[in-house]
Amino acid sequence: MIGVIAGVLALSWGCSSPLSPSMGVGGAWVANATFVSASGGECVGATLQAADAARDVFTTAMRQSGSTLEATVASAANGTSCAYGGMLDGGAVALGLTSCQTGRVAAVRCGNGSFRDVQLVSGAITANVTARTVGNGTDTSTWNVFAPGDSTPLASLTLTARFVWTFLGLPSSDYHVFTGTIFPGYADGTISIEGTDTFC
Repeated sequence: MIGVIAGVLALSWGCSSPLSPSMGVGGAWVANATFVSASGGECVGATLQAADAARDVFTTAMRQSGSTLEATVASAANGTSCAYGGMLDGGAVALGLTSCQTGRVAAVRCGNGSFRDVQLVSGAITANVTARTVGNGTDTSTWNVFAPGDSTPLASLTLTARFVWTFLGLPSSDYHVFTGTIFPGYADGTISIEGTDTFC
């Protein structure tokens, strides 16, 4: 997340106990994320570890059917756009990466001047939502790191970020669901995060 990133925790939904009643979380959310840690990742990981409180903004277009969730998550910092699926249990949201429309970031500059390409391979978002208006959580992602133009990974990179979610109050009829765009009227899918450092 190298921008928002969006991430990998192994998610499991137990079927031994029923889900508690869930609130409504369908709609549009925007998250302000702060980088926490990087593991591995060759020179990309080392560069991120040296970063000072790197930040990202990511948007989530969420569709809810009972306790089942589907979402499109788009990162302003790295330009990735991915589909997630998961569950809502009370106010607890758990989403896992299912596919990406745009999951590769080219020409990431390392601190030593080298360039690397990175590919998002798995991710998880967990959050607790309060009264459908605000939430906070963790975004964990795993990326393959490549030399530019190469197809064999040099290393695997795991990133963790914490975020604060804000509900934008838009019903599902007011945004493009699962199209890779963000929301009509929301700067045509472009989010300005001027004045902050991003993950990449």
